[in-house]
Amino acid sequence: MKEFGYFGKPIIPLNDAIEISQSGRYLVSNDARLEADVIAPEIDFYIACSKASALEVSKGVSLLYESRAQVYDLARDVPYEKQVGNRIIIVSNEPRDTLKSLLCDSGYEVISLASFEVKFVYGAVGELSVILSDYAGTNLGEVECDLLLASHAAPFMLRQSGCFDIAALSDEAVLEIVKGASPKYKFKSLTTYDESICQYAKRRDEICARCVEVCPTVAILKDDENRQLVFSHVDCVGCGECVSVCPSGSLDFAPFMREAWASVARLYEGKVALVVADESLYKSHVSLPENVLPLALGARFLTQAHLMGLLQESGCAVVLYDSAPARGTSGAVDIINQIYELKFNKKAIYLAKNLTELEAALNEAGTIEGSYYNMSENALLMREIFAKRVEHLVGDSELGTVHTDERVRYANVIINEDKCTLCLSCVGACNVGALIADKKDNSIKFNASICTACGYCESSCAEPGAIEVRTGELRLAPASFEFIKLASDELFACIECGKEFATKKSIEKIASIMLPHFGADSLKARTLYCCGECKAKIMFEAQIKQQRGDIDV
Repeated sequence: MKEFGYFGKPIIPLNDAIEISQSGRYLVSNDARLEADVIAPEIDFYIACSKASALEVSKGVSLLYESRAQVYDLARDVPYEKQVGNRIIIVSNEPRDTLKSLLCDSGYEVISLASFEVKFVYGAVGELSVILSDYAGTNLGEVECDLLLASHAAPFMLRQSGCFDIAALSDEAVLEIVKGASPKYKFKSLTTYDESICQYAKRRDEICARCVEVCPTVAILKDDENRQLVFSHVDCVGCGECVSVCPSGSLDFAPFMREAWASVARLYEGKVALVVADESLYKSHVSLPENVLPLALGARFLTQAHLMGLLQESGCAVVLYDSAPARGTSGAVDIINQIYELKFNKKAIYLAKNLTELEAALNEAGTIEGSYYNMSENALLMREIFAKRVEHLVGDSELGTVHTDERVRYANVIINEDKCTLCLSCVGACNVGALIADKKDNSIKFNASICTACGYCESSCAEPGAIEVRTGELRLAPASFEFIKLASDELFACIECGKEFATKKSIEKIASIMLPHFGADSLKARTLYCCGECKAKIMFEAQIKQQRGDIDV
C-alpha cells in the first residue's frame, strides 16, 4: 500500500510523495473514489479556497497529508465485527409497504409497528428487544430483532446501535443502510479510559458522571452499585463529547489521541488553524487567507489542553468552525480567551457557528506575538498539560483572575489548620495529584492549576469545617502553579521507643476521643501515645501478666 494518493487532476503542482492516480490503494487520499484508509476532504477544500500562492498551497497540501498520517499512526481505535441476522422491525405511523416489500425481496424478515406500539427498546445491534404496548400503554410482551428502522421516532428508539432514523430516506437508501449493517456490523472502540483518574469510579459519593450525561446513546452507563462506568463500544457514535467534558482527562478520543494532537499541532507553526468540526463546511466555498490551514477534527472532543496546545505550538489564533460545539469545548474556549485577553489583550480562539461568523473570524485571526511555545507533553495528564502551558504565559506576572463555570471547573482549596489533624484523607481522595502529602515538612500541599473542583476531598474529610473547596476561579499568578502549603504539624514520638510515627494533632485528636472510654485504665491510656509496634508489645505483656495473676486488666 502506498502512502499518499490524489484522485483527479490537481490545479497546483503536488509534492513527489503524493501520487496522482485514478485507482490503487493508499493510506491517505483526498477523495473516497480512491481507496484509502483515510479520506481527507479538507485537501480539495484547501486547494479550492486558499488565497496563498500555488507553491505555498502545495506545501500546505503536503502538510495536510502528513498530519493525517500522523493521526492514523498514533490512533488506538480497535476494529471489531459482530454478526447480525435478518430480522427487521419498521416503526412508522405511515405505511411503508414498498419498503417492507423491498426488504422482504432482499431476504429480510420484516415486522411493521406503529409508534404507539413501541414502549421501549433495549439491547444492541443484532440482539435488540422491543417492548410492545397498546394505546393504553399496557405491556404486551417483547419481540426481538436485529435492526430497527424508525420514522419520526421518539428519542428512546434511537439510542441503541442498530436503530436508524429513516424518516427522510428513500426506500433504496434504507436498503443500503441495512446491507451496510448486516450480516456483519463493523465498529471500533472510539474512546480510551483511565479509571485511576476518573472522578466517578470507585468513589463513595457521585462526584461526576458528565460523560454519561452528554452521551447521546447508551455507550457509557453508570453502575452505581459498584461505582464503575460501563462502556459499550458497539453503541458509540464517535461524537467525542464525553472527552470534552471529562474534567480529569481519563477519557481520550481513540482515533485522534492527545499524543497525536500534540504532534499535529507542531506542524501548524506559523499557521492559523481552521479547526473543522462540522464537515458540511467542505461543501462551501470560503475564502481562506494565505496563512490559514484547515485541520480536520472528525468529532467534538476538544478540551482546554487541546486548544492551548494548538495556540502555542502555532503561535497564532485558532478558528473553530462548529455549528453545535460541545459543552466542554465551549467552556474551554471561554477560559482561554479570558487568559489571552489578560495577557495579550487579544482574542485567541474564534468560535464560528455559521459561514458569516467564519468569514469574520478568518479576517481577524492572525499571529499573536509572544504566544508561541513548544513543550513536550509526554507523560502529562490533561490538566497538567494545560497548567504547564498557562504557567509559561503567566511567568512571574500577576495577570488577574479567570472565572470558570460548570463546563470546565477550577477551584481553590482552603484548610483550617486549627481543625485539621493531617489524617491525609483529603490527599487520598484526590486522584489527580492536586493535593499531596509532603514528608519533608509533614505538610499538605495544593496546586490550584490541576484541581478539578470535584469536592471529594471535602466530602472525605472527617473533621467538619476543616477543608473548604471554593469553585469558580483560577488566579493567573505564579503561586497557582506551585504546590502551596495548606497545613502542617510536628511529628509525635512514641513514648516507649521514641520513633516518630504520626502527627501531634492526630494523636491528640484520637486521645481526646478514646480517653473517656478508658476510665482509670492507665495501661490502655498509655497505648494511645505509642507506635503500632510498641502498642502491640504493651498489650501482649499485659495479657501475659494477667494470665499470671500479676495485674488486673
